[in-house]
Amino acid sequence: MSDLPSWKKNLERSGGYWSDGRWYDLHVDRRLPQVGPMLDEMLLALPPLPPGTTVCDLACGTGNAAVTLLSGYPTVQMVLLDEDPDLLSEAYSKAEQMTPDVETLRVSLETDGEPLPGGPYDVVLASLALHAIVGHEVERAEAESRYELLFHTIRSSLTSGGHLIVGDHVGTLPLYTQLKTMERAGLEEVDCAWRQDDFFVAGGVG
Repeated sequence: MSDLPSWKKNLERSGGYWSDGRWYDLHVDRRLPQVGPMLDEMLLALPPLPPGTTVCDLACGTGNAAVTLLSGYPTVQMVLLDEDPDLLSEAYSKAEQMTPDVETLRVSLETDGEPLPGGPYDVVLASLALHAIVGHEVERAEAESRYELLFHTIRSSLTSGGHLIVGDHVGTLPLYTQLKTMERAGLEEVDCAWRQDDFFVAGGVG
C-alpha cells in the first residue's frame, strides 16, 4: 500500500498540506493570491539597505520573504530562522543561489519575550510568521498578550534604529490591535504600508 496521503485533502475548502514546503510553494500563489503582492510590498516598504545589513527572516518557512528581499538587496547578511529542518533546508537552497552570505538557525520560536538568537539585526522580516507563532486557536486576550511578548522579543533583537517589517493576515488579531501592541512593546514609527483583503504589511522601528 502506498504511503502517499489522499489527494482529496487538496479538494477541501481549507484543506491541503501547508506544512510541506514544496507543496506550499506550488499552491501558495493559486490559493493565497495576496501573498505575492504582500512580499513585494514588504520589500518596497524598506529603506535602502547598504551592503552588510543584517537581516533575519523570522520563521522563514521556504524562504520566500528572504528571496524577495535578496532580489533587491543581494549584499545583505541573511539569517534564516525556523524550527523545521526541512523548511530551513528549502529556504537555504533558494537563498544561497542569490548570496553566499546566508546562515540558518534552527530554533524553537516562542512568545517568551527573549531575544532572537543570532542578533542583533538591522532588519527582521516576518512573513506569515507571527500568527503561526502565536497560534491559530487562541482566545483574543491571550493572543494579544502573546503578540506583545513576541514584539518585545523582536524589538530587543533589533539594533538601534533597526526595522521590523511584518507581512501577515488579520485572522488571529485585528490589524489595529496588532499595531497598538507593537507600540506597547516599545516599537516606534509604527504604521501600515499596504492592505488587501485580510492581508497587510506593517512595520516599526526599534
